[in-house]
Amino acid sequence: MKFWRREATLQIGTKRYSLNDLDFSFKVSFEDTEKLTTLECTVKNLSPNSRKNIRKGDIIIINAGYEGDIGVIFAGEISAFQHSKSATDWDTKILAAVTVDRWLTAQVNKTYIAGYAKQMLIDLLNIFGLEVGEFTLALNKYYSRGKVCRGKLKDVIKDIVVNDCKSKFTIKNQAIIITPTSGTAHTVYNLTENSGLLASKTGKNELNTDESSSSNEEETIKRECLLNYRIGAGDRVRIVDRELNGTYRIVRGTHEGSRSGAYKTAIEVVAV
Repeated sequence: MKFWRREATLQIGTKRYSLNDLDFSFKVSFEDTEKLTTLECTVKNLSPNSRKNIRKGDIIIINAGYEGDIGVIFAGEISAFQHSKSATDWDTKILAAVTVDRWLTAQVNKTYIAGYAKQMLIDLLNIFGLEVGEFTLALNKYYSRGKVCRGKLKDVIKDIVVNDCKSKFTIKNQAIIITPTSGTAHTVYNLTENSGLLASKTGKNELNTDESSSSNEEETIKRECLLNYRIGAGDRVRIVDRELNGTYRIVRGTHEGSRSGAYKTAIEVVAV
């Protein structure tokens, strides 16, 4: 299989680091429920000044993927952190949770030159590090005189999406969903050996048999793939391997990455 070069960035407050420049690892856990998406992150050898300036409530954003193709897998706030020293190395362990309301209530004041709505929306979403689960406009309006975007981010985005582009704006599992008003179709992501699907450890149609799971929960199937920032809770995936050939809904999963260790997305799915 072709080797893809890992690429990731970590933003803590206003500081932004590359995986090439700073050794860090992360695990993002997500579910198709009201449970918040969470992050566990360990950073190696932050400078004394950077360690000193970390605070609860600071913004933390992780973009990850492969060279030339990365996207947001987590954007939230630090809920706890701890610095510890081992020999000559400092480890900073960070726990965080998604708090999308902070970004949606943030104020924006930006003026765009003539252009299309989609490019303006992409820029606005990137500024605040918001995760986009689906992005399809019924009408990609062209603003010949440009556009002034001023006010709460949520109101600005909603005005462009709903009023100008005749589309639907919703938030699902802490991700922005933009779709045509009449659209009901879901984006289906293909997972095959050629698109990053990893072989099952057992070589079988592995089921989740966690005894702690509620008997009312759906029986799920587990699969792993190369880290894929595009997929998350509630998404549809078409899985084709030796045991499966069909479309499934993601119930829960994790994105896990580091410089030299695990770099994968693990999912639990049910048939749809």
